[in-house]
Amino acid sequence: MLLMSTQHRRGFTLIEMLVALSLMALLALMSWRGLEAMLRVAQVTRSSSVGINRLQVGLAQWTVDLDRVVETPYVTGLDWDGRVLRMVRSSPVGSAEALLVVAWTQRMAAGMPQWVRWQSAPVTQRSELMSAWQQAAIWAQTDIDMDDEKTDASGASAVAVTPLSSWQLAYYTNGQWVASNSLVGVGGSRRAPQDDAVAANRSDTPEGLQLLLALPSGGPLQGRLHSDWFNPSSDVMR
Repeated sequence: MLLMSTQHRRGFTLIEMLVALSLMALLALMSWRGLEAMLRVAQVTRSSSVGINRLQVGLAQWTVDLDRVVETPYVTGLDWDGRVLRMVRSSPVGSAEALLVVAWTQRMAAGMPQWVRWQSAPVTQRSELMSAWQQAAIWAQTDIDMDDEKTDASGASAVAVTPLSSWQLAYYTNGQWVASNSLVGVGGSRRAPQDDAVAANRSDTPEGLQLLLALPSGGPLQGRLHSDWFNPSSDVMR
């Protein structure tokens, strides 16, 4: 008679199952934390990239504004009172005689101090120019937190460029940069008033401006940043 031996087979015990499940859970947790860290790094990198791009665009806009500064019979092309830099510049659209009033300052935006640019609607009349000039000064003194980008009923718009700890200006004269707490009405020449806000010349505009930005820690860029601009019509550029 053929005898067949049967082999005793047993499954996993409860303890072995619990250990296996615990190891799987630990591996899943470690993988999730690694993925979460990667996502965090990606978000920080993306945020830094956006911040750097906005700062680059802001600095490019700063240069364009200065390059297009014009003098009028009513207000100086540039006016710096230690807090806000106001300027009159040509408008890129519409009538060749249309002007813009632009203001750069530091104020609260999106819950933090930021470097902010304000721009009026295009103006063609003396009354419009004077009104926009005063509106820029009033806006710069407003302490109310503004949105990241805002346009009001008058057509004026403001946009936050970058977080900012502080900023200063220096002007170029006699071959050197001189810190300025009050750069107001450099030159001072004026023409007889006319009915329209027509550009005169750039004789009142300084030879150069140096922008000094103190960028806070925790932002896309940190430390001090400076940007030099020279008046295209000055002897420095000849």
